[in-house]
Amino acid sequence: MTEKDDSPAANGQAPRRGNRSDVAVNHDRILHTAARVLSEDPKATIQHIAHKAGVVRLTVYRHFPTRDALVRAIFEAAAIDTHHSLTEIRHSEVDPVEALRLIIVKMATISRRYPLLGISTDLQSLCAGAAYPTSQSIAAAFHQEILAVIRQGRAAGLFRADLSADLLAQAIVGTLRVANPAARSHGVDGASVGAQVADLLLNGFAIDPARRPPARRPTQSIKPVSAASRSSALAPP
Repeated sequence: MTEKDDSPAANGQAPRRGNRSDVAVNHDRILHTAARVLSEDPKATIQHIAHKAGVVRLTVYRHFPTRDALVRAIFEAAAIDTHHSLTEIRHSEVDPVEALRLIIVKMATISRRYPLLGISTDLQSLCAGAAYPTSQSIAAAFHQEILAVIRQGRAAGLFRADLSADLLAQAIVGTLRVANPAARSHGVDGASVGAQVADLLLNGFAIDPARRPPARRPTQSIKPVSAASRSSALAPP
């Protein structure tokens, strides 16, 4: 059963406005709550979203006149966050390795903030004719930035040239896809997940050979097993 549209817009009423600070707080709370709730249940009602956000349904409608307006606002907010994050990294004057690490951290953070989008799990092509940003267009912005940073890093001799740049981009996406839900269940924030994924992909899991402890010698030698012993061990009782 679909939810009845009793929004002020549907009834020809103008949404009322409250205190400016309360309006801003409620707007962000509703937006981020809706992004989480709709990622868990795309058919969740406005009433359910309002309940999870700790507001009444009419408060949701005062900020977002229709359900489509709410969904559109989530995508637009994520697109703005993405643009600001990538612009900040681009102008930070860090080397390509650090720039790539920052991109991974931002991907994880935005993915956690707007789970509805699946930002870090989808690198499909742009949706033609979309009226507002989509998860594909936002992911494509990250993807293009990753490739640009890899090209810069290769030119500076900082990244391997024998591995596909697309492979690294997909490795980032795949690792975040697995790591983010697991980290969320353990209460780990998106930035921490992104930092660990970046360290894993950029530095590897093994310790640098120069920093490894010396190999330990076995305390007891292993004696070879004779053919007779093997035969007796395999013989039926």
